[in-house]
Amino acid sequence: MNTTLTRWGGIVVAVAAVAVVGVAAFFVNVGAQREVPAVSKAGCENATFGAPLGPLAEPSNVHHYDRLPPMTINQHLLYEATITVPQGKIVVCLVPGWAPTTVNTFVTLARNHFFDGLRWARDPSTSPGGPVIQGGSPTNNLSGGPGFQFKSEKVVSPLYAKGAYEPGAVAMANAGPNTNGSQFFITLSTFTLPPDYNLFGEVISGLNVAQKVKKGDPMEIVVREQLP
Repeated sequence: MNTTLTRWGGIVVAVAAVAVVGVAAFFVNVGAQREVPAVSKAGCENATFGAPLGPLAEPSNVHHYDRLPPMTINQHLLYEATITVPQGKIVVCLVPGWAPTTVNTFVTLARNHFFDGLRWARDPSTSPGGPVIQGGSPTNNLSGGPGFQFKSEKVVSPLYAKGAYEPGAVAMANAGPNTNGSQFFITLSTFTLPPDYNLFGEVISGLNVAQKVKKGDPMEIVVREQLP
C-alpha cells in the first residue's frame, strides 16, 4: 500500500499504488462522541506532562499488529510527542478531541517503539512534491503499514481552514478512505488539500527543525500524557 499525496487533474488525492493484500481492516466510529476544544491552538504549551509512556501490550514484532489497538488513552487529556531527528527535536501536541482513534493509535505505536529507527520517506523534493515531510512506513518508502487499517475521522481542527492544512498540522497519510495506518505527515507551510487526512496534532515547537528534515533521516518518538 502506497500512502502518499499527489496531484491529479488539478485535484489533490491520495493514490493507492499497490493493492492492500491480506490486511484486515478494523473500523471504530467514535466521531460522534468527540469533544472539540474551542481553541485556535492545540493547547499543550500550558499543559504539564508526565514521564515518557512505556510499552503497552507490545507485539513480538513491533512493526506488525494483528488488529487495531484498543482504546487506552484518556480522551479528556492531551498528549505530547517528541520526535527526535538528526537536526533536533520536533514537539507535537496530540489532541484526542480532534481525532481520538488516530491519537490512540499513534500513541500506542510510539510507546511500543514502532517509529524508532524508521526513516522519513518524503520531503518537499520527493515526488509529487508539496510542503510536507512524511514518515511512519515500516519499509521507509511510502508503502506498508502496521498490519491494520482504521477509519477516516472528520477533520475538525482549526488547523484546517479555507481548503488547506495550516503550517505545523500533523495528519495521517492514506491510500483512500478508511485506510489509515502508521504513516503521517507534517505540513511545513500552508498546503492546499481536501479534508481527507485525519488531522490529530500540531507542532508546537521545532517547525524550523522539521523544515530541515530530509528523506532518509531517522526518527525516534516518545510520548507523554498530560498530568491531571
